[in-house]
Amino acid sequence: MLNGIPRILIVRFSAIGDVVRVLPALHGLRDAYPHAQIDWAVEPKSLDIISDHPALDQIHVFDRPEGFWRGARVFRDFCGHIRESKYDMILDFHGILKSGLVMRASRAKDRYAFAPPRAQEMSHRFANHCVVLPSTQLNRIEENLLLAKAAGAARENLDVLIAVSEDVQDTIEEYIHEDFHSGKIIVAMHAPVDRPEKQWPLNYYAALADLLLADGRFEVMLTWGPGQRPIAQQVHGMAKRNPHIAPETPDLKHFTWLVKQCDLFFGGDTGPMHIASAMDIPVVAVFGGTSPAKHHPYRLPSRVLYKGPESPERNLPPTEGIRYLEEITPEMAYDACIEILKTSASTSDSQNEEGDTD
Repeated sequence: MLNGIPRILIVRFSAIGDVVRVLPALHGLRDAYPHAQIDWAVEPKSLDIISDHPALDQIHVFDRPEGFWRGARVFRDFCGHIRESKYDMILDFHGILKSGLVMRASRAKDRYAFAPPRAQEMSHRFANHCVVLPSTQLNRIEENLLLAKAAGAARENLDVLIAVSEDVQDTIEEYIHEDFHSGKIIVAMHAPVDRPEKQWPLNYYAALADLLLADGRFEVMLTWGPGQRPIAQQVHGMAKRNPHIAPETPDLKHFTWLVKQCDLFFGGDTGPMHIASAMDIPVVAVFGGTSPAKHHPYRLPSRVLYKGPESPERNLPPTEGIRYLEEITPEMAYDACIEILKTSASTSDSQNEEGDTD
């Protein structure tokens, strides 16, 4: 401790969705240790998710260069920097060799990590507190909350924050005001995924966009990230109607606030889906090649459309995942969108009635 103040480090380098799903644990740690210094080790790809977060004091960014030996030298220097920071407690939410080595380098008195099989690459050997999970089919958020609980941070509230500046908010809201005039329900549809076993067919996305637009109550916005605009253009070209292609968002802050302006998010097992869920946007998610138990949107309202093995322990091969995803039709997706919006509207009306009686 420094001047009696505990120093805590969270390690979760990437990916975007996984970093988002550590946020409830971060809030729990801040609730439990209101005066502690709480820092986070992350990689640049996911930095925008946690930058400017009021529950964090400092962020350590590991920017891995190209080339094995250069990367090894930069990682060695990064570990040295972590050691010099003299942490009292470190929590490894990542569970791979790289995060385990950072945990070891920290020399923290209390080092918390998952036990196998959640921990991989022998990373747990560098911890002195290992958390054994009660099931291999827990949602990632549940897992992260259990790790935080072992460190003294119990939290059931899933409300989280992704900090977005007023300038970014104004830029995005100006775009929405200029391009969406009708007051219709805006559906964010995110077709790109990072692995083929997660890819719902692009022509299905186009067919779903047509169904929603033909309904008359909806506007559809095709969202995309760096290098993914061609996929959004493909979906647009397959559609018979005219969904919007979202503007380029220069960073995750802009993307987060763009999704925040929508009434519904539809997509696969991706970081954008978890961002939408964190921003309390109703989510319909399609799963086929990955486990919905582990990766479904944890907040409500949400709906998962899944075809595949009953309890998949591992990601399926791409061809098998795609085959399962093809069984989820655009009509099934449309029905799910209508259902979740009705549920969301009923919940909102109930809350408003309760507020009126206070």
